[in-house]
Amino acid sequence: MDVLAHDRRFTDLSTLLNPQDNSFPNLDRGNSNFDQRHRWITSAVFQSPYRQSDSGFWKKFLANFTVSPVVEVASGRPYNVLIGSDPNLDFGTATNRPSFIKTNSPPPGSVTSSFIKGFAFVPPDRCIGSDGTPFSFPGVPSPFFGCTGTLGRNAFTRPGFFQIDLRISRTIPITERINLQIIADGFNMLNRFNASDVNPLCDPISGTCAAGQPTAAYDPRTFQFALKINF
Repeated sequence: MDVLAHDRRFTDLSTLLNPQDNSFPNLDRGNSNFDQRHRWITSAVFQSPYRQSDSGFWKKFLANFTVSPVVEVASGRPYNVLIGSDPNLDFGTATNRPSFIKTNSPPPGSVTSSFIKGFAFVPPDRCIGSDGTPFSFPGVPSPFFGCTGTLGRNAFTRPGFFQIDLRISRTIPITERINLQIIADGFNMLNRFNASDVNPLCDPISGTCAAGQPTAAYDPRTFQFALKINF
């Protein structure tokens, strides 16, 4: 689904409700912040078939083990690309987006981000009169103050997520009714970098664009250990 110009999905109430142009809020229809298209979680529990009472060294060594992996794969959530200034003159910076060009050869006066391939961004140049008629300023270079960008709200998505967690535990009998459980948990076992947020700023007016660059990450590989007595 192409959301670069404008999409046909409405937002949720947790996002900013102010459109770029209050006269045409329909131009701000786009993917909501929680629009995560794919998410897959697989968990399993593998228990050792052996017990301490079994004969043989290896059977006793592998007795009473439980291995529990959890695998999570998810696509990224949408994010908004913003200029960071106020060319639409609505006294705020959270509603100002650039215009865009789909190209692999950026024209003069445009900016690109190494994290968004195939797009160049230019100052806002979509000017619409109160009657819905578009107009322009021949011979006047952009930005056109009071006008808006053509880039849709939440037009791009953050990087996807992939993580493997693992629990290994062993139960050691103490008496007939009491046992000790040794537990080791590992999170993000592959120590994969999972971006939790990205830079939203791309300002072709000043000539800078870092949109899509990761600015925060989920936890790296961590471990925790526990002892548990069951009686």
